[in-house]
Amino acid sequence: MEHKKFYQSYYDAGFFFPASILTTYALSLYTKPFVILSGISGTGKTKIAQLFDLDLDSEKMPVLDVGRNTKEKLIIKVPEVFDRFNFTQEQLSEILSPEEYREFFEKANEFKNNKNDGNFTDIYVLNITDKFGQFQLGLYGQRASNPLVRVRYKKSRRDKDGPDYDSEIHLKAHYQVGDVLELEKVSDRNFQVVSVNEQSVIHQYKNVQKTFLNRKCFLPVKSDWTDNSELFGFYNMIEQKYHVPYFLEFLLTASNNPEFPFYVILDEMNLSKVEHYFSDILSCIESRVLKNGKVQQEPVVLFSGLNELETNSESFEVIPSRIEIPMNLYITGTVNIDESTHMLSSKVIDRANIIEFNDVDLKVYAGAEWNDDKTNFVLSHDLDFLNVSLASKEDYQKLNPEIQVILSDVNSILKEHHLHFGYRVANEVARYINQVYVHVGTDDNIINQALDFQFIQKVFPKLNGTYAVLEQPLKELLLYFSETKEIYDIQPEGTNYPKTVSKLLRMYKSLSTKGHASFIE
Repeated sequence: MEHKKFYQSYYDAGFFFPASILTTYALSLYTKPFVILSGISGTGKTKIAQLFDLDLDSEKMPVLDVGRNTKEKLIIKVPEVFDRFNFTQEQLSEILSPEEYREFFEKANEFKNNKNDGNFTDIYVLNITDKFGQFQLGLYGQRASNPLVRVRYKKSRRDKDGPDYDSEIHLKAHYQVGDVLELEKVSDRNFQVVSVNEQSVIHQYKNVQKTFLNRKCFLPVKSDWTDNSELFGFYNMIEQKYHVPYFLEFLLTASNNPEFPFYVILDEMNLSKVEHYFSDILSCIESRVLKNGKVQQEPVVLFSGLNELETNSESFEVIPSRIEIPMNLYITGTVNIDESTHMLSSKVIDRANIIEFNDVDLKVYAGAEWNDDKTNFVLSHDLDFLNVSLASKEDYQKLNPEIQVILSDVNSILKEHHLHFGYRVANEVARYINQVYVHVGTDDNIINQALDFQFIQKVFPKLNGTYAVLEQPLKELLLYFSETKEIYDIQPEGTNYPKTVSKLLRMYKSLSTKGHASFIE
């Protein structure tokens, strides 16, 4: 993303967010693919996630792959899961003969008002020749699909009377997953592979995919989500098929298109207890380790056994028993804290960056306009969401020793009261700050802002309790950050970490009046 356009795009869409908030949201998501946006209703939590990267087209149907032909050419990608890909109707004229093209749409029009699912035309076999021999693709139309034209790599279990073909064997034997093949038309339904992984063709393919793929998934969480079936589906005993919900389709689409980032928004995610439906995802993300240059993780188990199951999905005919959370999937959850929601557990808080939206200034809002000169906490370099690494001990070792001392001091204060954080938090804070060095700047003011954000997003959100529990640690933290002897003399703007001090002061005052305080409000 071009960083200036990134900030301006929110303002152009009619929303005002401070540039520093947009920066920390982008960096937090980049640091770890799970961010929680908390705060009072109506402050724009959902919109900040929905508008992130505005070149995404949320109105498009999710597809597995996009075939694209221009001037009697077709481009395909060798997928990880061999199922099918889609392309638009106008491309069909370059593949079929005029007679077949006319026949296809005659059947499509006849089928339009048919309420039954299924194929509206017989399968046309596309013959592909390469230096290794020949393989076939099956072209057909489906009533419920948009676009209507689909291509299969192999015979469907549902089309038992159709032609026999299976390109999976050929492609697996001679190509790698992700290879992009350029096919040139020889005659009607006959093509020849003319290039493999040619950079100009890959670029063209990516541009087309970017247009057609839906890379945003918006999921309103319901209060009755008591397990992961709303996300990962279940086996329907009556239909004898695996029920594939929207999230699982989206996840599989992301897995098959690793060259693009995909974004999930779980709106009002604490209407149900997050652990009930989200624990599998948290466990998979936390299990990631780097081995021999590759990220490995524990998969989500959908059902017992190793065999694939047929599904009710139009996009994925079969489903594997185990799936991984792809590295190009980023999840944002929005939460409100009120009588209708569940409080976030320490397990969830510890695994996310939590950004609060509680500050509302209508005087500023009335005349607000975006200007990146108002803060120096803005992106100076683009973030590559396809080139991320895991937070590790090395991130912490790279930190400036002065910052290591500050984090150690803070943890020591918390440890005295059994409120300290672990190595995971330390590593992720370090990774965030190291990314600030690269993508924002290196001067002391910027790094102090970064550390200020991390204190309120990663270190302190778990603080919650009664006067007896929190009074002493809050007092010690405030005196440490302000370097004063009296709490009531503290002025947040006079410290290096004004957001942190302001929040801790508010908690300390809440203890005095209510006898209880929570960092997440």
